[in-house]
Amino acid sequence: MQEGSIYLKRDAYNKLLEWKNNHTNKVLLVEGARQVGKTYLVKKFANENYKDVIYINLLEESGEDLLSIYNKIKDERSSGILDRENTNSLKEMFKRFSKKFIDNKECVIIIDEIQEEYKIYNMIRQFAREFEAHFIMTGSYLGRVVMKKEFWSPMGDVDFLEIKPLSFVEFINAINLSEVYEALDLFGKSEKNNYELIYSKYKDYCIVGGYPEVVCEYLNGGVDNLEGLFEKLLRIFCEESARYFDGDILTARMFEDCINAIIQMLANNKKGFSSGSYTEELQQIIVKQYSSNINKENCNRILQWFHTSKFVKDCDKLVEFDFTNIKKRQRYFLSDIGMANYVLNKSNILLSESNGVLNETFVYQCLVDKIPTVPMFAVYGDGELDFVYRNRENAYVYGIEVKAGKNSGKTITKSLNNGKINFAIYLKGLTEGGVANKIYTIPIYLFPRFEFKDIKNI
Repeated sequence: MQEGSIYLKRDAYNKLLEWKNNHTNKVLLVEGARQVGKTYLVKKFANENYKDVIYINLLEESGEDLLSIYNKIKDERSSGILDRENTNSLKEMFKRFSKKFIDNKECVIIIDEIQEEYKIYNMIRQFAREFEAHFIMTGSYLGRVVMKKEFWSPMGDVDFLEIKPLSFVEFINAINLSEVYEALDLFGKSEKNNYELIYSKYKDYCIVGGYPEVVCEYLNGGVDNLEGLFEKLLRIFCEESARYFDGDILTARMFEDCINAIIQMLANNKKGFSSGSYTEELQQIIVKQYSSNINKENCNRILQWFHTSKFVKDCDKLVEFDFTNIKKRQRYFLSDIGMANYVLNKSNILLSESNGVLNETFVYQCLVDKIPTVPMFAVYGDGELDFVYRNRENAYVYGIEVKAGKNSGKTITKSLNNGKINFAIYLKGLTEGGVANKIYTIPIYLFPRFEFKDIKNI
């Protein structure tokens, strides 16, 4: 990855610091999609904040060495060579692995690709309870630990941190426009040329997304030479995914077909499904356009894999504003907006529909970071509202309409007039924002700075 040549400041770094400074003897399990910069960031953090750093990758020679030492110690314990009563075999394992190992809080042990070996994964509880040293585990395909019975659940001994693709705020920081961005008034009181500048960078972000390697290429040469990188990233993800289903019918091509179908459903399906479920609709698209050799069960397995691998995230559906009638997992969004744009282009979806999907993907990703619940869209009468959020503390219901142009949405207007929502929020690209009664309009690229709790005080 090219990130090392251009330093990209990541918000997750501060979360790593918080974990170290408020350590509770739990192992930190760092999750995230493939190629989002987990290993780079964790190693940088460790080298800057610990005296002794031990790095082990279970897909490389260091992982083989650790397992070899583990097996040797196991044999020694069985034969009586190792004094099992007076020797902690796991501490002995790390002592033999690295001269840097000291069991104190200034030593951190990083085990990368933890999903590759259940024997090591199943030691997490002992790492948490028997060591003073800190442990960080990383993995891109942690869905494997859900699929395989050999992996035990260490939930009470683990803290979780997800590292995501660069957010728009992190992207703005990478191009040195944070001061301009943070100074923009949400409702049009700043200089027009600054709104136009940040909007142009938002359009770039919809193409570039947040994979560190792609962002670095953009910083070096703009948006013109990114397609090959996305092609490589998608191929790696699909081929590696198929590897975990070795000997199965699920091939790399089927994973890619499923991704294309997910994007098509985002572009074309606005209210619900003609079939009984998302999976059935997905299967129909794949069978019709790509391959007849896939069934509903395999579609379910692929979706579960995508979700646990953090490649996609789900969205619920609120029916007629009845909060006791929420349909789970009724839509899926790709975790990286740049990858979504690449797949949209490959799928030959109309530009107008493509722009709508990208804008909604952006807002969805912002909501994931803002709210404590799974984001929802709503169906009301014969229409749909892009997103809905209900604040549990004050019971306010916020309707969110994502628009590329200046037109208003009929469903959100109807929802506000009928008292189904307390506030209507319009997110638009071509606007400087404004407030009118209970209607709030802000530029879509400023939505990361928007706070629901402040809306009544604006």
